[in-house]
Parts: sequence; C-alpha cells; structure tokens
Amino acid sequence: MNPVHVQAILFDFDGVLVDSEPIRFTAGARALGEIGEALTWECFMRLWLGRTDEAGLRDLLGSRYEAEGTRVAARRNALYEERMDEVPAFDDSLRLIRRLPDEIRLAVATGSRRMEVEHILGHLGLSHHFQAIVTAEDYARAKPAPDPFLTAARRLEVPPASCLVLEDSAAGVAAAHAAGMPVVAVDRGRGAVGLDRATWTVASLDELDLTSAGEVVVRTTRTSRAS
Repeated sequence: MNPVHVQAILFDFDGVLVDSEPIRFTAGARALGEIGEALTWECFMRLWLGRTDEAGLRDLLGSRYEAEGTRVAARRNALYEERMDEVPAFDDSLRLIRRLPDEIRLAVATGSRRMEVEHILGHLGLSHHFQAIVTAEDYARAKPAPDPFLTAARRLEVPPASCLVLEDSAAGVAAAHAAGMPVVAVDRGRGAVGLDRATWTVASLDELDLTSAGEVVVRTTRTSRAS
C-alpha cells in the first residue's frame, strides 16, 4: 500500500466535529410529527444524515415535499436553534486538531446552514482553527455530490487529491470519493450504513495521525481501501 500524503483535512460538521445529531433528530422528528409523519432513527441516519434539509426531506416526504417540505424544514431548524448552545464538540476531534502539524490546513464542509455552524463553532471557541467553512449555501449540489469538498479544496487552495475527508455518513463517503479525496469514516456506533466504502474506517479519531510530512497514519485493524 502506498502512503497517503495530505495538505489539508476537511471535517464534516455534524457527527464528526460536533455531537449534534441527537438534537437534530429530535427536532426533525418533532417537526415531521406535526404533519403526521414519523421519523425513526434508522431513517434519519439513512436519508437525512450528512445531507441538506432539502435533500433529506425530499426523500423522506416524497410527493408531500412540495407542499410541506419548506415548512417542515423551517420548523425543524427553529427547534434546533433553540438548543444549539447544548451541542458539544467530540473530544477525539479536539485532540486530533491539537496534535496536527501546523502546516495542515483545516476546513469544515457540511450540509448544515452557515448560521448554525458559525454559531456553534463560536460558542465552542473553535472558529480560529479553520481556514475555510463551507456550508449548504455555498454549493449547488449536496452530498453525495462532490461539490462541498471541491469547494473547500478551492478555498484552501489545495489540490483535491491532497485533502483528507473526515465523515460519518454514506453520503459523505460517496462525496469524498467523487471528489477524488481519501476519506476516513468515523463509525461512532450509531447505526450509520455505507461506511465500509471509506479509505479507512475508525471507531475514534484517536486512531488517526498525520506525520510532519502529511503522511496519514491510521492505527486500526479495519480494512483500508488506500492503494
């Protein structure tokens, strides 16, 4: 296996950098319940996780999306905004950021809205770590399209192949592959599917390191797809 060298790391936001998904799920389930639609954790993980509200709700609501989708998204976002200050960072992500070489550039690339991301990063005191923040407003096509990650690479002025993506959803893993980027999937045991397509799959970002030369080092027994 040839070593993988990178110049930048692109963090997915929800579920990788911050532990927002339980609150997002609760807000989404309540908003959908108000129009008589149920949302299970499995459906949330499969259809909404890692995607924009529009992309997720189109799949969840089907023919009802045109009539109900905008209202459900607005209600879900309002409920989520009430609890944004409760969202914590994942400790393993903070440890990774602290031990990365200074030369490695960092970005957030997410399907979440800018106001959410900037508010939470600011509340947690993390904004200064990231040279680029790419949110749902910044690209045309949501994950699994490569647009979020390609946009982040352009803003960092780093070639796509020199970016390492950190993800926790099948849509995110597919988007990284479409962008031509190696990807580490973080499987936090919450039922995410499709993570086995990642270059590496880890249970914690404590298993990931970068050398001073930008070589990716993954301490895991799981299969790597790097070559």
